[in-house]
Amino acid sequence: MATLQLNHVARETDDVRRLAAFYEEVLGFERVASPNYPAFQVAWLRLPGTPGVALHIIERDPAAAPAAVAPGAAGAPPAQLPRRHHLAFSVADYDGFLAGLKARGTDVFEKTQPDGRTRQVFFFDPDGNGLEVTSSGTGDNSSLRI
Repeated sequence: MATLQLNHVARETDDVRRLAAFYEEVLGFERVASPNYPAFQVAWLRLPGTPGVALHIIERDPAAAPAAVAPGAAGAPPAQLPRRHHLAFSVADYDGFLAGLKARGTDVFEKTQPDGRTRQVFFFDPDGNGLEVTSSGTGDNSSLRI
């Protein structure tokens, strides 16, 4: 069997610029070259130090089936995210990252794993997509910032 690698995660949105700016400003993503599609906008993003995995922000097709409602867009609080769909990241300076979220006025839910060491914060991006940032991890994801 072939060995797979994760290539990208896609997020569909009505506002490519706004959503891409959030991932750049809050989570430290950087823009990378992306195709120029004449019919819709895209932004390809990548976390520094993760050359093989990208985040593709893609303009929603208004003629397609209605978009699934993201948890935050449906009014769910961040406390429901640990069991719902979300993207998760690790950060070296968890306390600094959390302080930055709170300074922005971001609605968050914090918890600690049963091991007593792994701290987590759950929140939403501007489109209501779930996000998690954890205090532990194996990679150097110290690029996450506020």
